[in-house]
Amino acid sequence: MDVDAPIRDNADSMPTIMETEAREAPAVAERLVRAASAPLRALGARLCAAPPRFAVTAGRGSSGAAALLAKYLIEARLGLPVASAAPSLQSVYGRSLALDDALLLVVSQSGRSPDLIEVCRSAHGHNLLRVGFINAPDAPLAQHVDVCIPLQAGPERSVAATKSCLAAMTMVLGLVAHWSEDAGMIAAFERTPDILADALARDWPSDFLGGDGPVYVVGRGPGLAFAKEAALKLKETNGLFAEALSAAEIRHGPLALVGPALRIIVFAQRDAAFESQCALAAELEGQGARVLLVASGNGAFRVKPDPEPVLELMSMLLGFYLMASDAAVRRGRSPDAPPMLSKVTETR
Repeated sequence: MDVDAPIRDNADSMPTIMETEAREAPAVAERLVRAASAPLRALGARLCAAPPRFAVTAGRGSSGAAALLAKYLIEARLGLPVASAAPSLQSVYGRSLALDDALLLVVSQSGRSPDLIEVCRSAHGHNLLRVGFINAPDAPLAQHVDVCIPLQAGPERSVAATKSCLAAMTMVLGLVAHWSEDAGMIAAFERTPDILADALARDWPSDFLGGDGPVYVVGRGPGLAFAKEAALKLKETNGLFAEALSAAEIRHGPLALVGPALRIIVFAQRDAAFESQCALAAELEGQGARVLLVASGNGAFRVKPDPEPVLELMSMLLGFYLMASDAAVRRGRSPDAPPMLSKVTETR
């Protein structure tokens, strides 16, 4: 597997805003755990007292990755079916859904996207509970939810969201932990700041993202949410064609593109999918692709092992942010102001 030089081997280089904000993630997580634990505990108790029949999530871009993590964690840890909202049903096609006895979870950094506001405004149903994880608690979206818990990420200037995405994923972990009343998960939520701090102390490869070839980012289970976010960041910051794939989908067509021109990043958290992820990485490398396996096991580019697999994935993503920022600078791009993109995307 490819493991190259540490990130930012030139100590005199100025960090990008993206890197600076990514490095704030441990402090953001510490602030979030301190401020959100009581509201999450209360929300978990409310959901236990009146269990929804299903959940619906909504989010765009990086927030969509956090919403996908919510789907995996709610389904895997609570056994509750989760669907992803299609905001265009309301904002474009004028249809609304009956969400009786449901949880609607909306994740947003800006809280200003018209289609997400419309999802919450038009949602209706008996015993519907609308919850917003929003970084800007005074944003319009907050006025259309029943419970708003701020992400505590503070202002984020780089177009490439980093600390707010990790905050949303931390919040999702905390929600499921308190909802399931799982002491181990609650403890994992509370040690998120330390895990993220450890990720910043490690050397991450700098040269793997050099060149202009396409990239697959592969995850399984909750790892797919992180793969989705990583692929988005490669498009935004590096102008690379990148696709997030479930490891289960590789052989359903995408395997045909594997070869020397393709680079593949595999996120392998230590859970039931770990061994198959490692085996897939070895197989893909054997077929000629350049493969970076990011995991806590032997022979991989390592993150700190943790009993909670989601914390390993958060470590991987934070390190990846530093990789992506560094790679963008090396190819003469600004990850803070990608062409044709703005910080707030007002999708309709």
